[in-house]
Amino acid sequence: MDYQSIKITTKSKSISIHHGFRKLLSLGMIDKEDLENDKHIYSQQEQEVITDRIEKALKLIKVLHNDLYDLINTLIGTFLILKKDLFGGGSVSNVMGLVWLNPQSDWSIIEYAEAIYHEFIHQSIFLDDMINCMFPNANECAKEEALVTSTILKIKRPLDRAYHAAGVSIGIMHLYHLFNDSKNSEKYMDDLRKTVEEIEARTQFLGEQGVKTLEIMRKFINHPSFDDITYSLQN
Repeated sequence: MDYQSIKITTKSKSISIHHGFRKLLSLGMIDKEDLENDKHIYSQQEQEVITDRIEKALKLIKVLHNDLYDLINTLIGTFLILKKDLFGGGSVSNVMGLVWLNPQSDWSIIEYAEAIYHEFIHQSIFLDDMINCMFPNANECAKEEALVTSTILKIKRPLDRAYHAAGVSIGIMHLYHLFNDSKNSEKYMDDLRKTVEEIEARTQFLGEQGVKTLEIMRKFINHPSFDDITYSLQN
């Protein structure tokens, strides 16, 4: 049975990396003007550099946490590389396994690793929602009374998107914890607390699994333990 219209390339031992993909236009991830004169495609030299840096970032993640690396390889089948102004990448819920990246020329290998972990968390929440109905009605999440401050963007966003950002922020802080970077391992804590408080006041927009995961976020805020996250990725 086909569960999504776009087939994602998968390999048994590695993630495929593709440069340019016009079908994204139909998904709303890029706009028609982004495709003019193929300006969404990096030069051949840039493609080689980006591919090398993605591979190095994945190797770095493997060194830091082999189980996290295995999970990323299980959930993500393809990295799609293309340019779009003001965006670093993204994922959409109706194309599981596909991650779009728009690496900037000044990104370090660590920033590549952060982008990969970031999108892995989005993919994980999409899958959890698909199976366990975290957000029973996405349209309801976009109503005025459901808007919540995003941990990362620090602006009001639909509740489900702000929920995603909260999860991503925890993952990014965990990554920096693995680097033993104490400053960046706390960079989102205050904003995360604000987001979670606002979602806690709007749990009518969440399903049972959404509430359970929110409770885990609250536990992390009250008693931060990156070791618990590290352990959970192993089990």
